[in-house]
Amino acid sequence: MTLTSGIRCLCAVAAAMALLAGCTQPATSSSTRNAVTVTTNAAARPAQPTDSASNAQLGGTEPGALLAAEDFDTVVPRIAETGAEVTKIRYVSTSGDGSRTTEVTGTVFVPSGTAPEGGWPVVSYGHGNTGINFDCGPSMYDDLLNQWLPITALLLNGYLVVMSDYEGLGAGGVTVAHPFLDSNTLGHNMIDAVRAARNLTDAAGSRWAAFGGSLGGLATWAAHDVEPRYGQGLELVGAAAWVPVADVSDLPAKATAGALTHEQLHLYFLAIIGLKATSAPDLNLDDYMRGSVAANKDLLVLCNGPRVPDAIEVLENADPADMVPASPAAEARMTSLLKERALGDHMAGAPLLVMYADQDKLVDQEWTARVLSEACEAGGSIESELRVGEGHGTIDASRAFPWIGARFDGQQAANDCPSS
Repeated sequence: MTLTSGIRCLCAVAAAMALLAGCTQPATSSSTRNAVTVTTNAAARPAQPTDSASNAQLGGTEPGALLAAEDFDTVVPRIAETGAEVTKIRYVSTSGDGSRTTEVTGTVFVPSGTAPEGGWPVVSYGHGNTGINFDCGPSMYDDLLNQWLPITALLLNGYLVVMSDYEGLGAGGVTVAHPFLDSNTLGHNMIDAVRAARNLTDAAGSRWAAFGGSLGGLATWAAHDVEPRYGQGLELVGAAAWVPVADVSDLPAKATAGALTHEQLHLYFLAIIGLKATSAPDLNLDDYMRGSVAANKDLLVLCNGPRVPDAIEVLENADPADMVPASPAAEARMTSLLKERALGDHMAGAPLLVMYADQDKLVDQEWTARVLSEACEAGGSIESELRVGEGHGTIDASRAFPWIGARFDGQQAANDCPSS
């Protein structure tokens, strides 16, 4: 059990289950990619290792430069059984404001078999919220903090997958706090992870897609938005995001109104702590939290371990009144800080798929609809779908898989944005 399971995007599990009912190594056509049957027997799918970690191109200071690579031999069996070669990496990326280079960790998953001409199509997978402490990086855990299922489905559909831990999460070289919800940082990390994968192995192609839900949905959408100015040398074919935490700047107002859900209370808490640790060190936490939440700050940032059940109990019994900003000025400042990290610098580029849910207790439907409208006004090509009767952790995002397959196959995407 992990503390963030309540706000981590479990919808990827539902999406992946639709494919993991049975997948086999696909052909290159989208019809084959969509008609899948699963075999995850190691004997039936022997690994064909290329020893990427020992042959990697290490060194450099440019975005995506690979600083370290280490075989990940203890990864969860379900991934190992696909025959994939799995490598932990540390690579160079760029801070959200572009002012400095950073070191980020992550994991690369190379499918079994021979790469097609031009290399494997690459999917940069944006993981959901795993916490904000440095030890909340998925690459530090054999089970990838429960991110393994969608990765397995992607591997079995013939994609090379790279998953960034995101800046500030993960072991080795991580010396800065995690800028939670900082869209530009996440977007840079997603793109540079693709570059790092290409420095790890020649089997990685230059064509790639972004793919993720919840916090990973924000990272995916952010990668799409920054790609026109930051993605040189790569070809983004599309981005699929579901229930993205695209703009949560309404959280302070909801807190003042006493309208926070328990899911939003924890998200808001993590956002405040994350801001204090990074871009707003002068924040007075007493202006934003009191009672059991304030008394258990150290407990509520845990992402794993024996005390997680205690943290869950604190959250379940927390009083939303303890998160009401102390003054209108405090509310206004927090709103501004969260808005700075939200999506907003929309740029027209590759096709984008956004799925959201009308029963989402973490991300209000209206928040996503507002960001979609802003992105359409910027000239984007966006296909959007509101899933009725589904929630943040129960949304069926399975159509994201064939959707990115169609983008790699060169099919034209639908555009739901109003014509000008």
